[in-house]
Amino acid sequence: MNRKLTAKLSPTILKTIGLTALISAASQVMAGERVDKTIDTSASPKIDIEHVNGKADIRVWDKSQVRVSGELGDRTEEFIFEQRGDVVIIHVEVERNSKSWFNKGKDGDDLTIYIPSASDLHYTAVNADVSAQGVTKAADIEVVNGDVTLSDMGERIEVESVNGDIALNNVKGRLEVETVNGEIEASHTGAHPVVATSVNGKIKLNSNSPDITIETVNGRIDLSLAEVDSLKIDTVNGRTYAELSLNSKGALQASSVGGAMEFVFQKGVSAQIDLETHAGGSIVNNISDDKAKKPKYGPSRWLRFMHNGGASNVDISTVNGRIEIDEK
Repeated sequence: MNRKLTAKLSPTILKTIGLTALISAASQVMAGERVDKTIDTSASPKIDIEHVNGKADIRVWDKSQVRVSGELGDRTEEFIFEQRGDVVIIHVEVERNSKSWFNKGKDGDDLTIYIPSASDLHYTAVNADVSAQGVTKAADIEVVNGDVTLSDMGERIEVESVNGDIALNNVKGRLEVETVNGEIEASHTGAHPVVATSVNGKIKLNSNSPDITIETVNGRIDLSLAEVDSLKIDTVNGRTYAELSLNSKGALQASSVGGAMEFVFQKGVSAQIDLETHAGGSIVNNISDDKAKKPKYGPSRWLRFMHNGGASNVDISTVNGRIEIDEK
């Protein structure tokens, strides 16, 4: 069940862990050296940032330039800052047998990077914390061990962390966010789909997207949504709480193994409702006077009824958890 939720590394992260061989005019640097370099670019360049250990603070400015300033880590071996066509490359390599590949420490890079707001940002790291704000186009962020903090970002955001928390404040457009061991907290606006995935970590999402998909194994789900066309939730042992307004012809599909699920709809929701527990559990209906039924023998329960014309569909099932529906 939910094989895609098991711990995994993307090809890009595997490439990073595998000590990427860069073919470029890399410059030799001294360990701990300070850098402050600038390259002229277009107003919307592609930015490729890769480093191993430390932290990066990515900011936007109104110049058609990319600037890198800060201090390189104590085990830095090469610092690459160059432009290939419309791609600006910022790569920091450490000694090949350095423990920086495996442990996040104080001896890593401490970089501040300024880029045009309309940049297409791609960032990867092994042991690093990254923050970025103000990028109006695309951002693709991947770290193995580290926290990710993004603010005021849009049109497309993709974030992946294996061991780390992800905090997204006022992100827009299409959003895909995933962590294995960490929490996801996101404030999102826009009509594009949102996908959030966690194995062992809480997902807290505030969004007005009409299309939401949430998957978790052992993590609480806390959703504050607006007018929804499609909401899909798949969890194993995490507790789910969601407030939403289900549109006419909208659909809610949710399933769990042992986690309790509570859904609060808008007052007077029009829906055909199908609730079921398979091997125990309970059903609480605060929307109507309809009561759950049970077979003569066996632990299952079910409740099927039409409310206010049944314009939308609600399908919620659990193995042995608790299902509660309400409206306000």
